[in-house]
Amino acid sequence: MYFSTFYIDLRELLINVFKVMQYIKCGAEKFEFEIKPLGGLCKRCQKEIPVVSLTTQNLKLCKSCFNAIQEKRVYETVKKFRMFNKEDRIGIFLSGGKDSASLATLLKRLFPDYSFQGIYLNLGIGYYSEYAEKTVRELCEKIELPLFVYNLPKEEGFSIDEFVFTNFRDKICSVCGVIKRYLFSKMAKALGLTVIATGHHLDDLLSTYLTLFFNGDFLSLKRLSPVNLPLYPGQAKKVKPLCQIPERELFYYAILNELPLEGCACPHGEITPAKKIKFLIEELSKENRTFKYQLMSVFLNKFLPLLKEEIKEETQFKPCLRCGEPTASANELCNHCRRIELLERVKDRRLELTFEEWLKYSQGESKESWVIFDVREKEDYLKGALPEAKWISKDLLENERELIKTFKPFRDKNLLFYCYTGRLSYFFTLKLRKLGFKAYNLKHPEEIFNKVDTLQKNV
Repeated sequence: MYFSTFYIDLRELLINVFKVMQYIKCGAEKFEFEIKPLGGLCKRCQKEIPVVSLTTQNLKLCKSCFNAIQEKRVYETVKKFRMFNKEDRIGIFLSGGKDSASLATLLKRLFPDYSFQGIYLNLGIGYYSEYAEKTVRELCEKIELPLFVYNLPKEEGFSIDEFVFTNFRDKICSVCGVIKRYLFSKMAKALGLTVIATGHHLDDLLSTYLTLFFNGDFLSLKRLSPVNLPLYPGQAKKVKPLCQIPERELFYYAILNELPLEGCACPHGEITPAKKIKFLIEELSKENRTFKYQLMSVFLNKFLPLLKEEIKEETQFKPCLRCGEPTASANELCNHCRRIELLERVKDRRLELTFEEWLKYSQGESKESWVIFDVREKEDYLKGALPEAKWISKDLLENERELIKTFKPFRDKNLLFYCYTGRLSYFFTLKLRKLGFKAYNLKHPEEIFNKVDTLQKNV
């Protein structure tokens, strides 16, 4: 996701200094927010200058009144569904994005005397997880939330990226979900949590409800609600305090309250069926601004209660033969461990090469099997590139058909990519690995640019 960071001084609005915030999520979902006076006075307090519209009620509000409405929604949701009380120890899983940042901020403001614990799962996603972790640390410092960080590569010896070497290479988001759900339960036990709070909002729930409905997966649909009770002893209750707030309004909340947000995109972002349905819901909401709440009411008050009456569930849980966590799987291996076993069959899971490693390959007997690509701006490539490097445009990442067409002649080659910092070229590496190419990223490219002239003279 792309996020242009700045801090807002609402006094600037009085002199018509307008700012446009743009937030592009993985899968090309895009939000924009032009911060400017909307004319007249706030419809709620009738005192301040309105700067934001409440999308579901078509109200122009000042920052304070907009915040108050969101806080009221969350407070009433927590109380209505009895999500937690003062005796609970509540874990808030943070990602670095707008939803979990807003969730943590709202809960801390509304329940200052409750026991909250921030948790960040560093999944080892190259050029992303470390950036997101830094943002999460800034957020927790800002709102005074204790933070626990679990580093997957350090603790368990693998990263989410490495699944590009398995038959899940084009379904990384699915694998990531399985790993995170497993770690949610693991972290809850380790930290003594009784409740897990996640940043799932109104749009998330509706798109998931409809996806499951169209797939006929009524059992999973039955289990999905603002509060998910433990399926087995020792498991924490899972709650979604943002289930009554549309995603766009959470974006506005994060911007107006100057919350630290991640500044880069997860390279594994996929356009899933749920994201396609979310787009359709958004289009229908343009004709009827209360459509989302009407649909949510149908599911929560009519359809889900009907499912609970009709579908009787008698799930038998057994300890996973590998990790000991409860599982309902027939072969007694949980989904998490089945995927780990699949990954362990891959011996070489390297996605990056050091300059020295590439030099060894490129100047050895196998040099004919290597092709190197420069992903920097063309003018910088023309000023000086690594020997025999070919220039390619970063725009190829946005067009999979052109990407495949461009690299088809190199299907049997080893492909090495580099850019200024390694981040963009790493995205190329992952994208092509998912398409079955043997791609690698050059590690720490900034350290070798001063060697280019010497290399070109020696080759």
